[in-house]
Amino acid sequence: MSSGNKNPEGLFGTVKVGFGAGLVAGCALFSSFLSIDQQINIPHGTFYKTIGIPMGVEGMAAVGIGLMMHMVVAALIGISYNVAASYWRTFRIVTVPKGILTGAVTGAIVFSLAFLPLHTAVMMPILESELNSAESLLNIMPEEREALVELIANNEFVLWYSALLHVLFGAVLGLMSGFLLHDRYRTVERIRSFW
Repeated sequence: MSSGNKNPEGLFGTVKVGFGAGLVAGCALFSSFLSIDQQINIPHGTFYKTIGIPMGVEGMAAVGIGLMMHMVVAALIGISYNVAASYWRTFRIVTVPKGILTGAVTGAIVFSLAFLPLHTAVMMPILESELNSAESLLNIMPEEREALVELIANNEFVLWYSALLHVLFGAVLGLMSGFLLHDRYRTVERIRSFW
């Protein structure tokens, strides 16, 4: 099933496509991740604080760290997705619909193997201990603490919504990769115009 990467642009071209598609998909869903806060009726940016606060940052800096980490991970997922797709013929993004499908599957895999364990086993316990600790080094304002407690209380909703957004992220990633790789695979013979 595997085959060498025979594209004329080589690995560097594939990495560039993945980087660009990952950033576009991350930007496309940035506001959707902010809508988690709106759905729970807490201040915008609180969801991103669940990344920043466990890293020891507070306030708007925690939102900035969360956003930055979101974009870096989006780019890394895009690179990994495109490199893997270029090496295995079955997953090669020869058409835009195939890119959307394989991207959505990639989003589901990333959610289940990366986001879910990190969120439930690392970030939430650290956040809860930080909020419950009397000796916290962070200066978390009372309104911010209340919003974070509300977010933790609605963790099941956050997980379901995040699962949907990861699949959408993957679909946008596959769509953009399909657009960017269209010329590369123009002459590839297709099975039923899809694979």
